[in-house]
Amino acid sequence: MSDLILNTTGANPILPFGVYIPDGEPKVFDGRLYLYGSHDLFGGAYCCYDYHVYSAPLEDLSSWTDHGISLRSRADDGGFADIPWSRELLYAPDLVKRGERYYLYFCLSDGSEGVAESDSPAGPFTNARRITMNGAPIEGIDPSVLEDDGTFYYTWGQFSMKMAQLNDDMCTLKPETFRDGVITNRDGAQGFHEGSSLRKIGARYCLIYASEWKPEFPNRSAAPTKLDYAVADAPWGPYERRGTVVDNAGIDPKSWNDHGSVIKAGEQWYVFYHGSSNCAEFNRRARVERLRVDETRCEIRQAEMTCNGFLDALPYDLVDGPARACRFFGGAYVTERPDGTFPLVQIETGAGMEFRYVRFPAGKYRLNLRYSAREDCALTVLLDGEPAARIPLPPDETEAFVVS
Repeated sequence: MSDLILNTTGANPILPFGVYIPDGEPKVFDGRLYLYGSHDLFGGAYCCYDYHVYSAPLEDLSSWTDHGISLRSRADDGGFADIPWSRELLYAPDLVKRGERYYLYFCLSDGSEGVAESDSPAGPFTNARRITMNGAPIEGIDPSVLEDDGTFYYTWGQFSMKMAQLNDDMCTLKPETFRDGVITNRDGAQGFHEGSSLRKIGARYCLIYASEWKPEFPNRSAAPTKLDYAVADAPWGPYERRGTVVDNAGIDPKSWNDHGSVIKAGEQWYVFYHGSSNCAEFNRRARVERLRVDETRCEIRQAEMTCNGFLDALPYDLVDGPARACRFFGGAYVTERPDGTFPLVQIETGAGMEFRYVRFPAGKYRLNLRYSAREDCALTVLLDGEPAARIPLPPDETEAFVVS
């Protein structure tokens, strides 16, 4: 498959509305920002049987390219594809470079984990083999790899994070280095659910992970909608939970999990994460927020979930549909229709959506709506929380607009 240039804007979600890429791991190679993630299909459950790699030049993060299928676990006829031992769903991946080769680490819904390689960060990735320790395949989900001064640290697991060093073959683990419980969800103290992503910020080790920790429920599990971070002086820990990087609660009525990581691209730090849609835990889209990071202290200020993406603010002319919103309430949610539209549905009294933040030229705006109503209703527009306009929506019409 040849590369496909995408029509994107730099705003959230950062890929076209019909592209569902969760579990994003960002990496920078040769002046381009690469995104590795799982691949949801609309209407399906978690993930599918292939990965795509996406990239954009650092000087223009609104110009994304889909490099096509990089790895498949199931062929079109249902048989084996690129992975000789499994035809199951591909879950969250990660990638690391060693020498002139790029190693894509992956896991599958049967609990197996593996690695494939390429001479390009975009793939395709071949020579897939299982990750083993003491001659036996390991099991788990969500692999992550950190290279630090020539040593490669491999993390994986759910509820309890495991870690070991990789051997030079990049597919076997050194058993004498194996640790379990590096960070856990026991008693809610650290809240580790899944999705470990190990980074080095300054001289310290920073672990990004999907967290169940909620201050209002410190001793019991909650939906892992947050990406939290913990810091240590050594890769093995002990890790101290420092706070939250971003929380995707509110992006959909049934938002359940989160998964992503942080990266410095040029002089700016970002956090990549995902948000679900269609009133489901699935159908997750790639999102990004700018971060403020103190590299000396390894401190991250929590990012607000916004529409901005890579932009300072959302230009008013990019408010081009409900899928651009960053919060929904009252039971409303965005779905995908066969005609390629992405409407807001399940709208009852008190339901709505929020766009944060929108830049209007001189405070002026024009709002155009296409709608379908069963009875007389109205839309209230709020700016900075204050009512700015009320638009009647009679059931015998399909369009409405208001000008400030």
